[in-house]
Amino acid sequence: MTSKTAPTASAAPTASADRADRASRTGPAAPVADAPDARWWVVPLVATVLVPLLSLMTAVASDLFADALPVFLVGWFVLPFAAIVPAWCLARTRRRRRTRIDLAVVACGLAVGYPWLIGTVVWTIFLVMLLTGNYSA
Repeated sequence: MTSKTAPTASAAPTASADRADRASRTGPAAPVADAPDARWWVVPLVATVLVPLLSLMTAVASDLFADALPVFLVGWFVLPFAAIVPAWCLARTRRRRRTRIDLAVVACGLAVGYPWLIGTVVWTIFLVMLLTGNYSA
């Protein structure tokens, strides 16, 4: 004995049916990557505050205020800021969040690694001049 029963509709709609119904009423949803980022300013602000502090701490630790030329000290503070400026100017969407974070990391790395960068450039120039004979003593 088999009895055929009609399927009963449940009282509560399923979650997927509810989402489909909302989507049909509001139109296609914008992609998440193009959605505005409410906290776009956090990463550039933290980097803007952190970069001069890191530069100052590294300069004091390396004792560069007594030994370095003013040009190197100015470059030390300006170069990391030059890496942060694009983070402030990028589109304020979630797609650009990773780029803002990368620029902040590069700026902080430049603030800390500037003495190593200048030292490497100076030693490279010295060795090239020494090995090619372009020096006079």
